[in-house]
Amino acid sequence: MIKIKKFPLGQLEANCYFVNDDESGYSFVIDPGDMSPELEKMIGENGAQRLKYILLTHGHFDHIGYTASLKEKYPDAKIVIGREDSAFTTNDALNLGLYFGLELKHFSADIEVADGDKLDFGKSQIKVISTPGHTKGSVCYILDNNVFTGDTLMMMTGGRTDFPTGSSHDMFCSMKKLYELDGDYNLYCGHGENTNLDFERNNNIFMRNFEDDDIYC
Repeated sequence: MIKIKKFPLGQLEANCYFVNDDESGYSFVIDPGDMSPELEKMIGENGAQRLKYILLTHGHFDHIGYTASLKEKYPDAKIVIGREDSAFTTNDALNLGLYFGLELKHFSADIEVADGDKLDFGKSQIKVISTPGHTKGSVCYILDNNVFTGDTLMMMTGGRTDFPTGSSHDMFCSMKKLYELDGDYNLYCGHGENTNLDFERNNNIFMRNFEDDDIYC
């Protein structure tokens, strides 16, 4: 059974997630933006050697700020980021730390992913979906019927597109891609409350009723 725990962290309360697979014992963390004693306690209780990945949905400081420190403590965990956001891990102008007066501890990703890539996790696989718009390298991660959407899709809204490498056109196409996923999914968002895909299809103005013949994307 997959268990998911949310930790809103930092001054912007970006959601970090700890995900554990009871059957295999493996775990991963998504978007560790700031220090969390509760998160590290959970990692330790599960077994530090079982932390397999540190997954990043995109490269903004509020989602990556504690990544380097986690990697130092758990060196076997692989840092994963979308290929187009790899430069954010060492560039404080791109990751917006500069504009908040922050000096991030820089790092490099172990794995750079692209659309359709898969990561082994116990008997399951984590599927990567490229969802540019908020940043060029934004990605969502699908595990079973759960999607970790970062700042692409959030309850009743979508991510801003006016930051470096953002694009309203790309965001439109990414929303369309998520809209067209087959079936319903639990959505674990980068900020705010969790939601589900059917609710967003029916209520989110950023997730319009896309036409099959829409050639914008």
